[in-house]
Amino acid sequence: MKTNKARSKTPSNPPWILRLLLKALLNQTEYLEFTDDLNEVYQAMADSDGLIKARIWFGFRVLESLPSLVSDLFYWRFVMLRNYLKTTFRNLKRQKTQSTINILGLAIGLTCCILILLFVRDELSFDRFHENHDRIYRVTRRWLNEDGAVSLHLAFVAPPIGPLLKNDFPEIEHAVRIIGTGGLLVSHGDTYFEEDLFFFAEEDVFDLFSFNMIKGDPSSALTDPLTVVITEEMAHKYFGSEDPIGSTMRVEAGGQAADLKVTGVITSLPHNSHFHVDFLGSFKTYEAIVGDDELQSWRSNNYATYLLMPENYDINLLKQQLNPFIDRHMDERMSQRTQLILQPLTAIHLHSHLDSEIEPNSDITYVYIFSVIAFFVLMIAAINFMNLSTARSSHRAKEVGLRKVVGANRSQLIKQFLSESLLTSFAGLAVSLILVKLLLPRFNQFIDRELVLNLSENMALPAGLIVVAVFVGIVSGLYPAVFLSSFKPSTVLKGTKEQRRRKLSLRTVLVVFQFAISIVLIICVGVVTSQLEYIRNKNLGFDKDQVVILPSSPRISSQLESVKTQLFENQNIISVSAAKRVPSGRLLDSSGARVIRGEKSGPIDFMIALLRVDHDYIPTFGMELAAGRNFSKEMPTDTTNAFILNETASREIGWSSPQDAIGKEFGYGRQEGQIIGVVKDFHFESIHHTIAPIVMVLSSHSLNQVAVRISPNDIPGTMAFLQSKWQEFRPNYPFSYYFVDERFDQQYRSENKLLQLFGYFAFLAIFIACLGLFGLALFTAEQSIKEIGIRKVLGASVSSIVFLFSKEFSKWVLLANIIGWPVAYFAMMKWLANFAYRTSLNVWTFLLAGALALFIAILTVSYHSLKAAVADPVKALRYE
Repeated sequence: MKTNKARSKTPSNPPWILRLLLKALLNQTEYLEFTDDLNEVYQAMADSDGLIKARIWFGFRVLESLPSLVSDLFYWRFVMLRNYLKTTFRNLKRQKTQSTINILGLAIGLTCCILILLFVRDELSFDRFHENHDRIYRVTRRWLNEDGAVSLHLAFVAPPIGPLLKNDFPEIEHAVRIIGTGGLLVSHGDTYFEEDLFFFAEEDVFDLFSFNMIKGDPSSALTDPLTVVITEEMAHKYFGSEDPIGSTMRVEAGGQAADLKVTGVITSLPHNSHFHVDFLGSFKTYEAIVGDDELQSWRSNNYATYLLMPENYDINLLKQQLNPFIDRHMDERMSQRTQLILQPLTAIHLHSHLDSEIEPNSDITYVYIFSVIAFFVLMIAAINFMNLSTARSSHRAKEVGLRKVVGANRSQLIKQFLSESLLTSFAGLAVSLILVKLLLPRFNQFIDRELVLNLSENMALPAGLIVVAVFVGIVSGLYPAVFLSSFKPSTVLKGTKEQRRRKLSLRTVLVVFQFAISIVLIICVGVVTSQLEYIRNKNLGFDKDQVVILPSSPRISSQLESVKTQLFENQNIISVSAAKRVPSGRLLDSSGARVIRGEKSGPIDFMIALLRVDHDYIPTFGMELAAGRNFSKEMPTDTTNAFILNETASREIGWSSPQDAIGKEFGYGRQEGQIIGVVKDFHFESIHHTIAPIVMVLSSHSLNQVAVRISPNDIPGTMAFLQSKWQEFRPNYPFSYYFVDERFDQQYRSENKLLQLFGYFAFLAIFIACLGLFGLALFTAEQSIKEIGIRKVLGASVSSIVFLFSKEFSKWVLLANIIGWPVAYFAMMKWLANFAYRTSLNVWTFLLAGALALFIAILTVSYHSLKAAVADPVKALRYE
């Protein structure tokens, strides 16, 4: 045993793995020469010195032969690749119809995928252009009921919070407050415009945000009062080609005016910012206008407040200290009902849907929906490739058999078929890039973005597209490659077709999967359409049609009755009212409410929203009283101690009926009095929200909007009359207005776009699925041609054969309904949960979707079923 072990250390022949490696790298002659020499060396290994010499000799021989070995290796690999490509092009050219269908299907799927990927990439890029985007947080404020439920969540906070946070927590590098004051009249010389994107910001704003200042010094641009930084677009708008630095711009609002010095020019913020500005005035200017009382108030929650934290700072440390911070600076009752929340800057656009956002945000849900739809459409296209490739398997069976006979192994055949699928995938990618270029402008218009497909600027994009194309090519080609390469040459060369009934089940599953997705999308179209119809037809509790909302002014507010008299000179003016907030807006004003019983008052533990209105608010909007009366000019005390509630407020306070609330003592904020009326519930906000408790009070200040109900007769003439009057009431201001019904419709813009999106993708999914079904019908017709011939010889009619042929596919579509219906049901129930008031899911929507899919499927396979049914049976049976 010891001798054997010792001899095993000096083998007399080269190891088998070495011989195998040499045989793979060398031709036959070189291999024989090399191994003869090597055998002699191994025979000479009698001692350790011989073994060392043999290893040295072998190393020199390998180094000597290495260049030729490597070149030969690459040469033969190149030859193999060239042969694969030649064969692939030859097969694609020979099968023009199948190749066209495959490339077209993959191109459509890839086009959808690329467009959605561009959209998703843009959505995820919001606010990431700021250098410190991962260190910036926005402070928001929640109001809690007594039971801890959130009654209101504002994106803005009170003005003291920012400075106090910076003072109490020295780790905060910068705390910046920003407040928007839209509707300012800005002028320079004879140029006047009403600007909505005018903000005041603290001087540290340029240390926190990465605004690109092209003129001026960011460290001192907003240090002094009466200074302003404008965008490059505004500089051109007001100054033309002149340099605006050092020039003054006049700003007017609320009867006050100030001349601001331009100290900087910045480029316009990109579209992927959660807010946009045209003007940034110094916060010191704002302080001088509003005074210290405003900036010390905890009730004026109008300030967007941002914090810049140190690098690698654990934000949870600050979050844990926010409740003690509130307790230190607020009174006990307010602190118990307040929470401060820190939002990462990059999470605002997709995850924040708070009250009083600076701009409307998007929703991560739609990113998920778009991504899933794009993935499934792409998979449907890939499934088509599988089905069409296997459907044509009988035409390539002899090719496979001959290749195996002449020495091709299965791995080489798989590589051949995968090269065909990859080439088809890249051809589809090339076509899809052309389609994307053509469709991108319309897609941008649809999603209201400015997406660009620029492959040269961002190398990650073409790399990603190549990865997607390779993935699709491998996924769609792997099964056909394995399937086709498994044919036995002894069977196919005899002309006998292999029985593949077991394999057919996979293709059946794939087609069922395709139609299940299509059915889900059809149902989604039906449900979204039904919900939008429900929204349009729902009784909102007031008449929203023909109500024009116009901006007010100090002059209009102080002479409101005179303004109304002048407006009524036009017979098409039906009613006029002034208010701070009007339906289609948001209920953001509130104060503490209480019910007074004798000398005691009990606080109400839920929020009641405040509406400041005039006497004509209820009749102008066509609201109805459930009990009591409206505000009356004949009752002077109504201006100080009268309240009108809505039914929800009356019910939640605890009164058994609206009539029971009339005459009850009630307090709201600093005002106390009696409830004189209860108005029937109406939808002030969109029906995404439940009807909130509301209290109306008469007011003569803060009525910044005028509502005018007009006759449907001669609307253009009436609007021209209003324009002339408003130019008289608000000289130098441009005429601006909106209709309440249009503003309500705008609130459902995302739902309308979702409906269109589902419609487009449902059509594409069905179209691509039908291509796959077309291929499978072709496969079935080829497999059943002799069966059909025998049936016709035995007397079967064309209709019976068509019915038999279609029945098989009908079962698959019915199975797809069974799978698709539950998926669509749960998906739409989750989507409808976003609406406080929603339609119910109707069984007819599901039945009609299934019937439509079945009809389309039968229509698709009818071509092959009729062709097979009318074929001459003699041709099918001539060789039997």
